[in-house]
Amino acid sequence: MNKIAIITGGSRGIGAATARLAAASGYAVCISYLRNSEAADAVVQDIVNAGGKAMAVAADVSVEDDIMRLFEQVDAQLGRVTALVNNAGILERHMRVEEMDAGRLSPATAVRAARS
Repeated sequence: MNKIAIITGGSRGIGAATARLAAASGYAVCISYLRNSEAADAVVQDIVNAGGKAMAVAADVSVEDDIMRLFEQVDAQLGRVTALVNNAGILERHMRVEEMDAGRLSPATAVRAARS
């Protein structure tokens, strides 16, 4: 069985490191990214240069049609997906914890704060 992985948010940081590690472990890798095609292409090139197989697909994983298109492209170009790393996420503005309001910390905290 071929090992084929999708790494969401695979163009930078932990996602990029995970994509490189998966490729080094024998996976063909698809990196999904939201906006930064240059970063995604650089990770794909690193994997290919190391002898692996990789591709990048722009997809917003909060949009069902994008997810469907992502899997369809991987199926067509690499084969059936055998692993998925859900790494994509969008952070709000970076700040210290003591600067965050209750809603930013957690929905449950926000509900408790609203009741008091």
